[in-house]
Amino acid sequence: MKEDKLNSFEENGILNIEKIINRYNSYIYTILKNSLSNELDIEETLSDVFLIFWKNYKKLDKKISVKPYLIGITKNLVKKKYSKNSFNISNIELFENEIISDINIEELIENNEKSKIISDTLSNIRDVDKNIFIMFYYNQRKIKDIAKLLKISESKVKISLYRSRKTIKKKIKERGYGYEK
Repeated sequence: MKEDKLNSFEENGILNIEKIINRYNSYIYTILKNSLSNELDIEETLSDVFLIFWKNYKKLDKKISVKPYLIGITKNLVKKKYSKNSFNISNIELFENEIISDINIEELIENNEKSKIISDTLSNIRDVDKNIFIMFYYNQRKIKDIAKLLKISESKVKISLYRSRKTIKKKIKERGYGYEK
């Protein structure tokens, strides 16, 4: 499925948020369903994702896909929910403003760029190294399990991860971004 750029959701310079919601609602819902256990939290967070996106869309690069922005907002809201489990919303406006002020669009854009660099770098390394990297970082498999699955030693898995991280770190630095572990 083609990912739509932000400018493809504008009509006469005005964002058509309904199109974005229709396109990405089930995708964001799935992410939230895998992250949160309470259906009410999922529904509230889902609404917050699109509200925050709508309130900040003028600050975003119109040529970049909408999906990474929505994912970033979703991740930030999930982290916020986990860190404030006992938080009770007594004033919804105060809560809304707090959420919106916590979203750092510049950081979101930088993280999106770093993700592109990682993706580009992974597409240019050996398939076995790419698979190991994806299994470890994206599928969160243990080194021991990866080694068993690929029928290689654990040390080969560790070496592959080390080399992949080193290559990615180098590419990120070459593009002028900082690197955090």
